[in-house]
Amino acid sequence: MRFKSLLALILAGAVIGGTTALAPAQGPKVVKIGDLGSKVGVFEGYGKYQSMAIQLAVEELNARGGVLGHTIEVIVEDDDTKPAPSVRKAEKLILQDDVKLLVGAVSSGATMAVMDVTKKHKVIHWNAVSCAEFMRTTKFHKYYFSNQPDSRMQANGLAKYILDKMGKRVYIFYTDYAMGQSDGRQFKTAIEKLGGEVVGVAGAPLDTKDFSPWFGDINAKNPEVVFLAFAGTDSLRLMTQLHSFGMTKKYRLAGIDCFLLQQDLPAIAEPMEGFVQLAHFSAYNPDKNMQAFNARFKKRFGVDANIMAGAYDGLMFWATAVEKAKSFDPDKVAGAMEGMCLDGTHVGRQCIRKEDHQVVMDMHLYQVRGGKNIPIAVVAGSDTIGEPMVGRDPVEGFTWEIKKKN
Repeated sequence: MRFKSLLALILAGAVIGGTTALAPAQGPKVVKIGDLGSKVGVFEGYGKYQSMAIQLAVEELNARGGVLGHTIEVIVEDDDTKPAPSVRKAEKLILQDDVKLLVGAVSSGATMAVMDVTKKHKVIHWNAVSCAEFMRTTKFHKYYFSNQPDSRMQANGLAKYILDKMGKRVYIFYTDYAMGQSDGRQFKTAIEKLGGEVVGVAGAPLDTKDFSPWFGDINAKNPEVVFLAFAGTDSLRLMTQLHSFGMTKKYRLAGIDCFLLQQDLPAIAEPMEGFVQLAHFSAYNPDKNMQAFNARFKKRFGVDANIMAGAYDGLMFWATAVEKAKSFDPDKVAGAMEGMCLDGTHVGRQCIRKEDHQVVMDMHLYQVRGGKNIPIAVVAGSDTIGEPMVGRDPVEGFTWEIKKKN
């Protein structure tokens, strides 16, 4: 009996040993993040450069050992610049791919739809381009963060310059969906509050091919300044058509942060000459932080960076928070990100305000000269961000009605 028992133990040990020897080696630990953006269509450029900024950040982080010993892997999805596909892709990234961070979408309407998904599934959500103010007010949730200057910040930063330097009579022309509506509301409110006169407002659908039906009203109202809240290929078509009607010479023009990427400007340099916009990055800004980031970006991709640099910083905030929390748990990471500051970003120091998770950062005013965004002024982030208004409409009681000056 003793012999048989001993033999059984020896055979069992051999089986266990053999099983252990044949077991596959443990693979490297991986954490996945989602890159959700427009890869074709009106906002294709923003999605393309968002992916490049994310890729640069991931490569740099992985070269340092990743995050909590995990190699970062990016899963890329196209949001089709529409809310419904964005929701489907976000659900796929979260439920199928198990991403711990979602960056995107690109359009404000899509981003707000995705916010419902990230809130439901408790996933850290970073916005680097959508600028409707609702995302940090009525739509805000604890897992959402942004370093894109929203409509309220842009209005606070640009409206005063328009009235002081460009003219008092302003016509607002916007793309008629979440982003443009938000920009139009905020700029109309800011201009009227500062004593300017909004002589007319109009909205054109997203992806409009012919803008000329709106030009008659603009000319009839005879503004000094035409403020434009469009983006992507809409902006390209609009500026080309305004120029062909002689309106780029007749009026002073200004627009939102994401009106056109720097890469688009040389192709329509003449129509854009003199155009003023507020933005948080330009490859032609001598700021040392912007130049340092642009040098790394250009070395990697062979082209200049643009405002999508914010996606790079988003990953750096998230990675820093994960290391601080020593966990990928979304509640712990969100808590670590609240109030966090990072130095040496593409605009220097960025700090996340605890109340609404909006990054406070200095912004710059640019004027297009010879197809280049040339800096003309700096606006302090503390002067533009405004008070936290989570759960409230920042321009409650707003009306598109034109107020006549006496």
